[in-house]
Amino acid sequence: MKKLILIIDDDLDYTADLKLLLKRHYKTISTDTIREGMHLLQTKSPDLILLDLMLKNGESGLSAIDLIKMEDENIPIIMVTDYSSVDTAIKAIKKGAYNYVAKTTKISELRIQITKALEHRSIKLGANALKEYVDKEFEEIIGETPVMKRLKEQIKLFANNSSTLLIYGQSGTGKELVTRQIHKLSDRSDKPFIAVNCAAIPKDLLESELFGHEKGAFTGAFSRKLGKFELAADGTLFLDEIGELDQKAQVTLLRVLQEKEFNRVGGTSLIKTDARIIAATNRKLEDLVKSGEFREDLYYRLEILRIEVPPLKERKEDIPLLVKHFVKIASQEAKLPIKDFAEESLKLLMEYDWPGNIRELYNFIMRAVVLSQASDEILLNVPDRQKIGDVNFIYSSIKPLETWQEMIDERKKAADKASRQVEKFFIESILKKYDNNITLASNQLGIDRTTLHKTIKRVKDDRNK
Repeated sequence: MKKLILIIDDDLDYTADLKLLLKRHYKTISTDTIREGMHLLQTKSPDLILLDLMLKNGESGLSAIDLIKMEDENIPIIMVTDYSSVDTAIKAIKKGAYNYVAKTTKISELRIQITKALEHRSIKLGANALKEYVDKEFEEIIGETPVMKRLKEQIKLFANNSSTLLIYGQSGTGKELVTRQIHKLSDRSDKPFIAVNCAAIPKDLLESELFGHEKGAFTGAFSRKLGKFELAADGTLFLDEIGELDQKAQVTLLRVLQEKEFNRVGGTSLIKTDARIIAATNRKLEDLVKSGEFREDLYYRLEILRIEVPPLKERKEDIPLLVKHFVKIASQEAKLPIKDFAEESLKLLMEYDWPGNIRELYNFIMRAVVLSQASDEILLNVPDRQKIGDVNFIYSSIKPLETWQEMIDERKKAADKASRQVEKFFIESILKKYDNNITLASNQLGIDRTTLHKTIKRVKDDRNK
């Protein structure tokens, strides 16, 4: 089935030519205004958008990127313009555009960019589908250590309490999983569960995202939008990364927690809310209060109840249970037979501290399952015991080493080789994405052009050795 491309451009001649040139490979729809473009995005669900940088009526394509991403965060946007400006290209890409082309670009080159963008979208959607699958499988909280038994007791105790709850825990420990379990065990389980990552929303759009907006409330507000509080209704609203809220958002949230009501942006009618608020953070809010970054009154409003999710290094005895659970999930996802983890390999997993916590362990197991297809068991090399979470991890039969020095030397060689391989792959991927444009690639990598040139030369020299 042909993919659908939405063209938002007020150059009608260019649009007509473009539709003609693309029709062999794609279906196209077009409009000359951002307002109508947003309507088509909502009603036609295109697979990709070609967006003019500046429309004749003064509408800015750059400004539209935020609106489009709020509606569909996965849709790729290729900016199209009469003017070639690297600065503008960088701004567009930082806002979330996939790439940037001039209107003089050959149709063959544009098709290549479209193909790449659609492939990128497919990969992203696949990753999201995997996350949803994993989330469902993760509904059960795994662990029998004392700290996990205490956590499970707290979850049961707090499930049917409507007070606000603050969850502390390092990244990857499973704070959202704990929140979902609380919702599942509560008398709100048949009501909505809405999760919001406060750190992922642009500050100027946060109020609109949380409380909604009325049509015409600001430039680009083409229709009424319901916010997360309204969508949560009398269910559960999970505010992740609460420590990242700016002062303005903190004031607004405090008022909602106190009054149990809010206005949509641009609206005058008060809307009641009975949603239970559960917030989470990987930062110490007490320290943020002392430094003035977080309001003390909001902190006390949020921390009526408190849960701390332990890091994996504090419950290593649970690792065998987690490994067994994750091997099952990973094997089913990869459509492979379920295998046992070799006992020697499991011991090495127990020795590692897992700074990325449960998320890192799961990603590791996923790789191990796929890379151990030729073995009867899931195995790994002793030299890599300190590099378990890194990409240089090698899964094969256990290799005994005669001395500690030999182990150190072999580990260093493996780490150096892996580091060069990752650097080569990453640099080549970025250059390919931006068609070898050094300026765009260096900006994306966060380094200057000279450093990138030197890195490319080193990668080429390594390849020729």
